[in-house]
Amino acid sequence: MVRRVVVVGLLVLAASLVWLSARYKGEPEAPSLTDAAVEQLVPGRDTTALRQSEIGVDLTPGWDADLRINGVDIPEDEERIVPGLNQVFFTPGKGKIIETLEPGVVDVTAIIWRPAQGESREHGSRTVSWSFHVA
Repeated sequence: MVRRVVVVGLLVLAASLVWLSARYKGEPEAPSLTDAAVEQLVPGRDTTALRQSEIGVDLTPGWDADLRINGVDIPEDEERIVPGLNQVFFTPGKGKIIETLEPGVVDVTAIIWRPAQGESREHGSRTVSWSFHVA
């Protein structure tokens, strides 16, 4: 008799859990709309960063990039380019075109192209945009 009550109780509990999981199901994660040429955005999309944070893009092999931050084109001599890893970064600092990031939303655009395919920034490039928040 006790065994039957325990089994019925466990079945009721299992059915209740199935019902709850169906009722409060999670929403699927939104798909990433990042370009296939991009391996990583720094800082990541919709993250929080510091005012002196490094900003950049890590690309798949064969790609190059230039950065535009809040509508300001970053001069190539202020970008930190890692050719072997196809990475382009910028860190705000004294004497640079952007000395510090203002608190709030920062919009970044990476202008990307494939030099090995005969593309240049002026011909054959496309853009990848994202934003993050500065605390």
